[in-house]
Amino acid sequence: MLVFFFTACKKDKIEQAEKESPKPTLENLELGLGNAGIGVIGEDFHFEGDILAVDKIDRVEVKMLQRSGETYSKSWKNEITWTQYKGKKNSNIHKHFNIPTDAAEGKYDLIVIVYDENGSKLEVKRDFEIYTRANLPVRPIITVLSVQKNWLQFYDAHRDGDKYPTERYKKGDTIQAQVNISFVKGDGKLYVLLIKKTSGYTPKTIEEIDLAKAIVLDVFEHKNEPNIYDFGNFIFDVETFNIIRDIPNLRIGAVTDNNAPNRNSISNDLAWQTGDYNLVVIYKNTTFNKTVYRSIPFGIDYN
Repeated sequence: MLVFFFTACKKDKIEQAEKESPKPTLENLELGLGNAGIGVIGEDFHFEGDILAVDKIDRVEVKMLQRSGETYSKSWKNEITWTQYKGKKNSNIHKHFNIPTDAAEGKYDLIVIVYDENGSKLEVKRDFEIYTRANLPVRPIITVLSVQKNWLQFYDAHRDGDKYPTERYKKGDTIQAQVNISFVKGDGKLYVLLIKKTSGYTPKTIEEIDLAKAIVLDVFEHKNEPNIYDFGNFIFDVETFNIIRDIPNLRIGAVTDNNAPNRNSISNDLAWQTGDYNLVVIYKNTTFNKTVYRSIPFGIDYN
């Protein structure tokens, strides 16, 4: 009984010490293209995160583990250990590695374990899916949203997140917006709109778009795409090094917008003026009835 008592007390003290011991932190974790948490068998996988140790980083482990209750074609797991960050107080880990060719399709737990030299560890679990290229799901995600002012970077959704620009456009400036929608196929349509906040108009679907209340910066669509791919409003041919479709742009103060096939007049309720606007991105995959939406606030000093 005494042995049991002291063993139990020792176990309790260890568990309490582990709970109280400061742990490292892991922030801005990104898994795969667009942080979708999807890996493609035999293809490159993007992993990124910011680590801050309590003392110093010892090592980082990544585990892909099958879930209880899920069905797989075979038993499979994958474990990776990175030791090159040992001794650092903090580090941005940005890795690209291939999903092994012997991986089994299905839903997984992806577990990231950060070990600190002070003896503590942080464990983070995220949902993760593995597919062959042929079986990738249609799951539209905005993976690129870059807004420019006079061809200089103004806002980047990947870099800036919810830190929206405070600098404002002026009359005569040019606004550009590059958008990529990933994990799409079949038919789909993209709108990039400029809308005055005072209008109270906030469309979130293509069906809600009223061109009498919005300035069209871009409208672009794809049709009959047989395979999952990345759809974007900027197309560059890497083989010929030619621009097939340039990033759409519109001058602040233009008298017509970029609606296609017919431009709309920017007058009356749409007239440019000093105030706050939203740049609204709406994409609908009409084949699979899936929509994604994003709104970016910005300002114009027109006078």
